[in-house]
Amino acid sequence: MNLVFPLRSPMAAANASARGQRAAILASPLSELSGFCLVVDCLTAGCGGERTFAASDLAGFYGVGRAVGDVLRRMRCSGGCGGRVGAAWLVTGPVLNTRVRPRRVPLLGADAME
Repeated sequence: MNLVFPLRSPMAAANASARGQRAAILASPLSELSGFCLVVDCLTAGCGGERTFAASDLAGFYGVGRAVGDVLRRMRCSGGCGGRVGAAWLVTGPVLNTRVRPRRVPLLGADAME
């Protein structure tokens, strides 16, 4: 009898569905996303709009083993309103943009519901 165990990677596969990619990214530790940035927006009218954070900087602040989804739940707007993250995207950082095609993957918000 042969037992087969499926391989499960916390990182999103390039050919995974949008939902699968989003779930894998949200479950990934920040330490696995070096070279990427998180763009977040509280979506509050009159607030500062989108803010970009390097994943490595967030790992230094929240901890390298912390999952992206957990960090997004913990983050609060520093623009004055103190609101939660209303929309978020994973984007290729400036170093990766020189080597690969820039990407923007919606994680939270209206774009993520498509």
